[in-house]
Amino acid sequence: MDERRVQFIEIAMKLFAEKGYHATSIQDLVEAWGISKGAFYHHFSSKEELLLAVLQHYSENMMADLTAAAGGGSEKEQFIRQLAAHFSHVRQYKEFLHIVMSEQLPKVNPEIERYMFRQHGRLFLWYCTRLEEVYGEAIRPYVYDAAMMVNGIVRQYLFYFFFHQETVNAEEAARFLMRRFDAIIDSFAAGERPLLTKESLAPWMELEERERQRQRERLASAFSAVREAAKELGAKQVDDVLEAVAALEEELLERHEPPRVYLVEALLLYLRHQQAPSLASALAALSQEMETYRQWNGWERGTWKKH
Repeated sequence: MDERRVQFIEIAMKLFAEKGYHATSIQDLVEAWGISKGAFYHHFSSKEELLLAVLQHYSENMMADLTAAAGGGSEKEQFIRQLAAHFSHVRQYKEFLHIVMSEQLPKVNPEIERYMFRQHGRLFLWYCTRLEEVYGEAIRPYVYDAAMMVNGIVRQYLFYFFFHQETVNAEEAARFLMRRFDAIIDSFAAGERPLLTKESLAPWMELEERERQRQRERLASAFSAVREAAKELGAKQVDDVLEAVAALEEELLERHEPPRVYLVEALLLYLRHQQAPSLASALAALSQEMETYRQWNGWERGTWKKH
């Protein structure tokens, strides 16, 4: 993401935490950013779009913190560190999260509500994956039930820590809960019928897949716009540009593995060096769609930003 856009988002997050989302005007934002009100609409079409970008930024930082916290050691030790990181993350963004809850920001518009719903699902599926990695094959028949219980317990403790005035030791809390999770996993009897199965969660999974397909279509449309914009280039130049666009599209949409960031960056750098205003505009839109697509797929942070 563009470094300046990230800076705007982080300043907006602080303003929302201090004044509240509804009380923060666009004039407040542009004064804090040091730009004109007209320039605001160059970056965001509305305050609601900015809010969505802020919530996406928060969610991505949270997931990145969980990933980074794993480190070495056993899977269980890594999971404990990740739980502790989750508790610490909530403490760090306590003021902003208070505004999210008190002003019911997920209800601002349907797109934001859908995004937050998907994020809850994303975290649930993360718990499913981590529990299998921690407890192994034996937990697989009950992983959805176990993840629902673990997720629910963690959320309730996070809610308590959120309002608790005294500082809570994040690692101590994580280890306390881990002992409870051990007991829950041990309680599943061999051959016991699970309440939750992949089939029972199918409507939710299908919703996720439909959104994933929508993101692919948006990205494919952005690639088409870049190809259309390339038509204003000279004959030799346009051939080279279209070849680079095809390679970039294949890297993002056709591979069955996360894209190779070095290759994506090299192709974007080449395309941005072409001298054509309409191409530059189309590439900026493509870069934004690429970042959204990266976030949706949970790929590690790249550097898909302007140079």
